[in-house]
Amino acid sequence: MEKPTSILFPPFPLSGSAVNGGSVDSSVSISAAQKLAGTSCLVTGGAGFIGSHLTRLLVAARASVTVLVSDPSRIFPMRIADLRGKVAIEAANLADAIATASVIERVRPDFVFHLAAFTHVGASFERASECVETNVTGTFNLLEALRRYPPRRFIYIGSSEIYGDVEVPFREDGPVNPVSPYAVSKYAAERLVRIYGEAHGISHVCLRPFNAYGPGQSPDRIIPETITKALRGRAIEITGGVQTREFNYVEDLAEAIVKAATAPAEVEGQVINIGCGEEISMKEIAAKVLELMGNPVELRVGSLPYRPKEIWRMYCDNSKARALLEWEPKTSLEEGLKKTIEWYTAELANPDSPYFL
Repeated sequence: MEKPTSILFPPFPLSGSAVNGGSVDSSVSISAAQKLAGTSCLVTGGAGFIGSHLTRLLVAARASVTVLVSDPSRIFPMRIADLRGKVAIEAANLADAIATASVIERVRPDFVFHLAAFTHVGASFERASECVETNVTGTFNLLEALRRYPPRRFIYIGSSEIYGDVEVPFREDGPVNPVSPYAVSKYAAERLVRIYGEAHGISHVCLRPFNAYGPGQSPDRIIPETITKALRGRAIEITGGVQTREFNYVEDLAEAIVKAATAPAEVEGQVINIGCGEEISMKEIAAKVLELMGNPVELRVGSLPYRPKEIWRMYCDNSKARALLEWEPKTSLEEGLKKTIEWYTAELANPDSPYFL
C-alpha cells in the first residue's frame, strides 16, 4: 500500500468557542510545532483533554493530523468540534490488536503521540482490569503495529503518578513506587515503549507530565470541579487538603509534547518530567480558585476522606526538560487559573453543557 500524501491544512482562527474546548492560545508559541508542517501525525486520545489541545496546536502548525478515538460513533468528538474538516478521525479501540494494526497501516504516521489511556486514578482501584487493558494491552498493540511501520518518533505520554510516594522532587533517574493500578499500568506501558524502542528500533521519547488544568478539562478534577460548583452556588467539599501537587496549564504541556517530537537526536530514548516544579496543597489550590472568583461559596475542608494509598507530596525536578527540550512553562498559576475560570464562566451560558457536575 502506498503511503498517502500529507495534506496541508490552513490555520484556524485563534479565537474559538467556549463550547468546543477553545483554541490555541496566541501566547503559546507554535514555533516548535511548525517543524511538523506537512508531516503525518497520529494522536491517540486526541479528543481528550490534553490531546485536544495538542491536536489543535498541530493543526495550527499545518501538520496532517489523524485523531484516534475509541468511540465508533459518527458524532464528531466534542472537544475538537471546531476542527471538523481539518483533521481525520479513525475509530479503533487500542485493546483490539487487529483494529489498531489496520489504522497504522492506513495512516502510516511520521509521528505518533500516544495519549489514549484510562486516566482516573481513584477509579482504577475498582476498574483495574479495564485500566490495565487500556493502558498496557493498548500500548502493546500499538507498538506491535508500529514494528511494521515505524514512525520517525513515538512520543509516549506517561504520568507523574508513576513515582508514587518517593522523596520529592521527583527525578527521572530516581526511584519509582507506583501505588495505584493506574500508576502501575502507566509504568508498565512506559517500560514496554522503552523495550520495544530498543529492541525494534522505534525512535521514542517517554514523558511524565504533572497535573494539568485548563479549558475543557473534565469537571471531576479539583480545579474545574471547584470552578463549576462555585458558578452554580454549591459549597466545595474536599479532603483535609494537605497533600501537594503541581499544576500546569494545558497549553504549556502541549508545547512540551511537540518539542519532544522535534528535539534533536540526543532526546531519543529519554524519560523526561514535564512540569513547573512548584508544589501547592490541594486546600490552597481550591482556596486560590475561590479567591479569584470572589469567594462565592464555602470551602469545606475535611468533609471528604482521603483516597486509598494517597501520595502526600508531588512535584518534579524539571531540569531535564529545560536542557533537552529547551522548554519551560510560560503560564503562571494565577494567569492560567484566570483563563480557566473565564472559559468555564462562558461555558455556563450553555445550560446543557457537559462540563458541569
